Amino acid sequence: MDRSTALQLAADELEERELRKTPIEIIDYTPSDPARGLLTPPGSIMVFLDRAGAPVLDRIREAVRDGNGADVRLAQEIKELFAAREKVSYYRAYRLLREAESFATIRYGGRTLATHVFPSVEAGLAAIENPYNGGRLSPGELTLVEHVVPGAAGGLAAVAVRHMPPLTAAEQAAVEQVPDDQLEMNLTLRADCCDSWTGFVEQLAQITHATMYCMMEAAARQEAPLPPEEIDRLGPAASARRLLNRRRDLLGHNHA
Repeated sequence: MDRSTALQLAADELEERELRKTPIEIIDYTPSDPARGLLTPPGSIMVFLDRAGAPVLDRIREAVRDGNGADVRLAQEIKELFAAREKVSYYRAYRLLREAESFATIRYGGRTLATHVFPSVEAGLAAIENPYNGGRLSPGELTLVEHVVPGAAGGLAAVAVRHMPPLTAAEQAAVEQVPDDQLEMNLTLRADCCDSWTGFVEQLAQITHATMYCMMEAAARQEAPLPPEEIDRLGPAASARRLLNRRRDLLGHNHA
């Protein structure tokens, strides 16, 4: 089965399912020791998704809020969890999608950030990394849209972790001045990552090996800030778009 066939079959599967919508809480993250480990890189909002009631989601919330080193330990556990996963074929990914009682679309306002997301059958937990420029969010939450087999009792849950990007005073002032009707530009879907990922399986099944944790490299890579004169020339909205594209490039780090 090739990629286009799998995508078409996955789209057909959407039409056979009921919808269930719930808000995804966004919690702010200040790493306790960035040199040792990160739950999510700067300039991103990472959505962690698992089966409803999965203990790891509460552990993520506690690690982010406590700030006592638990985030470093948990980041290492998640890194090892993802590193143990293997790539699957398009056909296998589609079969897993069909067998899942629920899979999800993640939305921010009218923008779709990810589709066909569900936990690994064996290990649970999916992680969706979304570039973020540090600006205001409206709405102030994401939406988990579940595509559920009619009559199924099970469900999914998610929590989003926001790590603010480093911004100069001029950059911060620019993103704060983005008009209310353009705030969707402050958060976007992630670009392609390292070649250990396959774009389709990442989007469809979230069970390839080593997602995040490309993030340690991304956290170490920095670009020069936008000069104040360039911000003045571009204006707030265009500057915010430029900053978002910079975050996407840093997080996507295409090695081609």
